[in-house]
Amino acid sequence: MMGIQSEVVLIAEATALPGKRDELRRAFDELVQKSLAEEGVSVFRLHENRDKPGHFVLYERFRDQGALDTHVTMDHFAKILRDFASLAEGGKPKITYYHALTE
Repeated sequence: MMGIQSEVVLIAEATALPGKRDELRRAFDELVQKSLAEEGVSVFRLHENRDKPGHFVLYERFRDQGALDTHVTMDHFAKILRDFASLAEGGKPKITYYHALTE
């Protein structure tokens, strides 16, 4: 299956621990830059809650499951997991997977 039906979309949410907002933002910025260089990544966009600074949402769109499988083997993915452990509430993000229905 090709096109939009094969795409994998996920949203990762993380809230910085008190006093760690800027550090978590820097970690996300590095992740976004390196992830966008991956061949199978079509969108990797970071957002911050307007009413709750330090609550980040990352919208990620991959060409297919294989591209996501490759992404999670990358050094920058391993690094963000380590960063979450020390900078984010709960030590990890909340990840929700979606089917793309429109462009």
